Amino acid sequence: MFLQFIVERDHKEAFLELAHRIAKSDGFVNRNESTYIRGWMNELGLDDWEPNTEAQLSTAELVGNLQDEQLKRIFIAEMLLLILVDGNYNDEEKRIANEMKELFGCNDQTFDKFRNWVEQMNKLKVEGMKLVLHGSN
Repeated sequence: MFLQFIVERDHKEAFLELAHRIAKSDGFVNRNESTYIRGWMNELGLDDWEPNTEAQLSTAELVGNLQDEQLKRIFIAEMLLLILVDGNYNDEEKRIANEMKELFGCNDQTFDKFRNWVEQMNKLKVEGMKLVLHGSN
């Protein structure tokens, strides 16, 4: 949704690495998570991107060096979309989200605003699917 603002390849790859880490954190990459990541790869112009299976960077090593406040907010918003897309907010996803929140200096109030926005977006998607698939009866 906001990925056009990520311009540096290093940031794009860090974003995708983090997304891949979150998606596989519960041991299974859900179809919705996979669809998100493929769409993001396309949007970022990295259709041939592959996760780096050799590098086991911590979240801090992966994204802790981001200085731009707008990039930080983009990472938080988009990662929360991914985290909540499957309806399951597991402990590892919570840990990564909290680590990002801390690394980026995001206070609880702002983080809750992002999470609430994501939850509303997900509800609107479901409502839209119902309208498309079943009409407005």
